[in-house]
Amino acid sequence: MIRRIQAILRWLLFLWVKVEVFPRENPPFELIPGKATIYILADRGLSDLLVLTRITNDLQLPDPMQRLSIPGLSNHHSIYSIASRNPLIDWLRRRKKQAPLLQNLIQAMRQSDDLDIQMVTVSVFWGRPLAKQKHWLQVLFADTWALAGRTRKFFTLLLHGRNTRLIFSKPLGFRSIAKRCDYSAEQLHDLLISHLTQQREATFGPQVTSQKVMMNEVLQLAGTQKAIELASSSQKISVKKARSKAMSYCREIFADCTQLTIEIMLRLLRYFWRRFYAGIDAHNLDMLKQTALTHQLVYLPCHRSHVDYLLLSYVIYNENLAIPYIAAGNNLDVPIIGRILRGGGAFFIRRSFKHNPLYSSVMRAYVDRLVALGVPLEYFIEGGRSRTGRMLKPKLGMLDMTVQAYLRSQSRPLAFIPTYIGYDKLIEGKSYIGELYGEKKKRESLLGALGSIFKLKGHYGRVTISFGNPIVLSEVLDQAAPGWQQRVQEIEQRPDWYWQAISTLSKRVMIGINRACVVNPVNLIATLLLATPRQSIDMQELIQQGEFLAKLIKTIPANIDVRINGAIDAAQLERIARQGLLKIRQHPLGNIIYLQPGGATSMGYYRNNSLHTLIMPALIACCFVSKRQMTVTGLTKITRFLYPFLKSELHLEWSDSELKDLVTEILAGMIDLNLLVRTKTGVKRPDRSDRGYLLLTRLALIVQPILERYYLTFIVIRQSAESPMTETELEQHCHLLAQKISMVYGINSPDFFDRQLFRHFIETALDLDYLEKNDSQALVFARSFEQLNLDIRNLLSVEVRSTLLALI
Repeated sequence: MIRRIQAILRWLLFLWVKVEVFPRENPPFELIPGKATIYILADRGLSDLLVLTRITNDLQLPDPMQRLSIPGLSNHHSIYSIASRNPLIDWLRRRKKQAPLLQNLIQAMRQSDDLDIQMVTVSVFWGRPLAKQKHWLQVLFADTWALAGRTRKFFTLLLHGRNTRLIFSKPLGFRSIAKRCDYSAEQLHDLLISHLTQQREATFGPQVTSQKVMMNEVLQLAGTQKAIELASSSQKISVKKARSKAMSYCREIFADCTQLTIEIMLRLLRYFWRRFYAGIDAHNLDMLKQTALTHQLVYLPCHRSHVDYLLLSYVIYNENLAIPYIAAGNNLDVPIIGRILRGGGAFFIRRSFKHNPLYSSVMRAYVDRLVALGVPLEYFIEGGRSRTGRMLKPKLGMLDMTVQAYLRSQSRPLAFIPTYIGYDKLIEGKSYIGELYGEKKKRESLLGALGSIFKLKGHYGRVTISFGNPIVLSEVLDQAAPGWQQRVQEIEQRPDWYWQAISTLSKRVMIGINRACVVNPVNLIATLLLATPRQSIDMQELIQQGEFLAKLIKTIPANIDVRINGAIDAAQLERIARQGLLKIRQHPLGNIIYLQPGGATSMGYYRNNSLHTLIMPALIACCFVSKRQMTVTGLTKITRFLYPFLKSELHLEWSDSELKDLVTEILAGMIDLNLLVRTKTGVKRPDRSDRGYLLLTRLALIVQPILERYYLTFIVIRQSAESPMTETELEQHCHLLAQKISMVYGINSPDFFDRQLFRHFIETALDLDYLEKNDSQALVFARSFEQLNLDIRNLLSVEVRSTLLALI
């Protein structure tokens, strides 16, 4: 009779309610045959139970209303509620919930060594709340942290029944967790509460005060008060005026996240993705969700496009995780758009505020509060969008503020999540090319943003987001300064150990982003086409070479986490051609794939996205351009001189001491792929008539433009020996010279003359003591310069070297 009533109620409920289940796999958790399953719910509400029974029935999971088939427990259903049956009486008597089911389970387990049970915590969320909302309509708008009464539950169900989410957590072995709790039912009950609370915090985030309350809290902090007084005395203004200025900085910076804005943006973004993109591929979500249960998350994505902001928040929200507060450049804080972005969790930060102590104090205080509350954060460690597809040098400002905030509060373990974002086609592709060729960057404005949206046409393929392995901050600090917990008071003086930790952290983040890379067909096609003499190739040859590159990428030890997202085939090529990235010319003997005039420039961006995955085998291949045979020792020697520059430019992870083993492993992979041939004394290239020779030379062309840029810089330094140049002068001269060479020889690759890359190379040469500064701060080369110069010369053909020398 009870089951019939439940079935009728369930039917009525699901006339309105729509439930999304997480994880999305079926089954959502591993079922172990012969092992009983008990579901753990936070609430005793009938609606939660009806939802659970319906979903378990649909997914053919064990029935929560089924009685346990364990001796002595047949009067218990396969469900346990954290909430008390009589919460008022328990509260008046100041006692915790009595847990006869847990007590009986512990007793039964002690009587049988073979007995074990799966405990599956289940969270049912009606809507997605923001805890800071106080208006009564907003309170009714969604589920909250408090247990709901019947009236409120009715309104919540009515308003948000269509947006219900049910989350199954990974099963817990009852025997193991009971042992951890010393076989105490009370401790076990508390542990289950902890698991459900972790899931709720990971989904909703912490309770954050309103913008107005947050402003008052920040302004009342001792550090902010001191900064206000200093501003008053240094600027010769009243304390009231200095406080007013601090208040205006708060309004300029702070986010004002609202549920209404998030819901509206979610609907708009759904339309946007469906209209312009073929889909979103997200990877490593299980790892991310498990980390979110126990750590405050700081997402650190690479920065490709303005779409990055929206993409990451959209994916995180749809995967049932708390939406992060995003540090955005204040250039995006334009009328209307800025307000919308604030409502979605953006807070705005100036590019530089070194000479504004009051602004700096407010900014740091705000980050302190967010970290202390456990709010998920997101910012772009590169500081700006990459125009070339390579990752930029990391900026340490936000990283510094985050680490300092953690050291001050230490409220919750903090983990950084390196995040890779890749696009089949960039929305800003044309504007990036213009900027690289010298066009002035357009200032963001409301009209400009609307104009850009209305100008969007065509299709932009798929988007990929991949979350790297978490970097736990406490582990980095332990490595840099054992016992750092007792040295927190030193951070205001920024001791050496602190900067060592920041530097290590930034490098690990960049390496983590590289490791999370997802190589898509566009990346492979761009790499192959740009390595052909005329940027054209037979379709079948391209497909075969794409398979070869994919295999080669997976032979590199550091690429163990790198994913290959789809192979190159005829359908992929036609899709990419429709996106305007390449052309297909029909021919009776086989279609030809080629780039239209100027296409090499845009394809260079997509090649650079995955350049780090192939750079070391490409360097080894380049060693065989001018030499038929080499020893492993000789190869290691050449790579040892050049590797530090490639490591710095492309954020590679191996240390100098690991190079020999690395070269040996890569050689083994290249030999297996018939790119090289092992001899008694070393390794040799294949015969010129062999297919392996063609692939080897194509592979070498991947790294050749980089080596040409290095060689060009060395030639300029050598020729200016009698009249040395400063860093800025050398950078500018090399930039202009490379630009001229690219114009004369039609090199459609703006990163060949990118000023930032020349600057980066010069800085690395100084750090490695290949270059020195004389008394007038001009650059002169050191002794070791000659060996490096010789190694680069040996890797370039005579024709290339002669061409560069002729134009200098």
